[in-house]
Amino acid sequence: MLSNPALRIAKPLWTISRTMKITFYIFFFLTLLSCNKREEENISQKLNGFWFNDDKILLFRDSVMMHPIYEAPGLFEFTINDGMLIVKNTQEYFENIYDTCFVKLEKENELTLVIDDVGYTFKKFESTPSMNFHRLYFEIEPCHGFCPVFQVEIFPDGTVNFNGIEYTEIEGPKEYNLNIEIINELNNLLEVVKIIDYPDDKFSNPPDSPRFNMVVEYPNEIKISIIDGLFEGKYENIVRYFYFFERQLIENSP
Repeated sequence: MLSNPALRIAKPLWTISRTMKITFYIFFFLTLLSCNKREEENISQKLNGFWFNDDKILLFRDSVMMHPIYEAPGLFEFTINDGMLIVKNTQEYFENIYDTCFVKLEKENELTLVIDDVGYTFKKFESTPSMNFHRLYFEIEPCHGFCPVFQVEIFPDGTVNFNGIEYTEIEGPKEYNLNIEIINELNNLLEVVKIIDYPDDKFSNPPDSPRFNMVVEYPNEIKISIIDGLFEGKYENIVRYFYFFERQLIENSP
């Protein structure tokens, strides 16, 4: 039986058409992934910096941030995927607690975190020319436990004198050098919490808690000295930041 020539031609055409369709789907999928990746990168870049409201301050960097939900000490790794902010939590105390929330960036200088269906709005801190410290000293004294005990002295050129006393990875006095971005970040932190307006503490920390001491020296002989400070409210962010400082020295120093 003679076969129809049209059918013999149609089959290769159908095969080519199917191949082109598969190729198109692969190209479309890769493009979609690329767009999503670019969008996540754009969000991360826009979020970098300090964000604040009346109750809380957040610091976003390319890979780490202050915890968005809990007053946990230090900085935590985070990712943003499809509007979901996910914190990589490695602290045993928080290991059974969720660390996710939705993030909405509707304006360049305003974001909303949605936690348990409740939205919390933050404004972005815009760095402006202001006083920069010429010496910053921070100290954590022992507690009745395993609190890290250290002293750190920082200068505007990036020089850092760190003395690890107990429960620290860096043991003893050592000198480091940080880049100017970290120094600017510290100046911004002091500005966003308004350290110059730190109130006179009427009470000391509980006996079992560590003591926090801090001295900030500015030009024109302006000096802020906080001995056994409570560091409550927005000032707690200073303590949280310095709990991360040792790892920052190890990771960012040459």
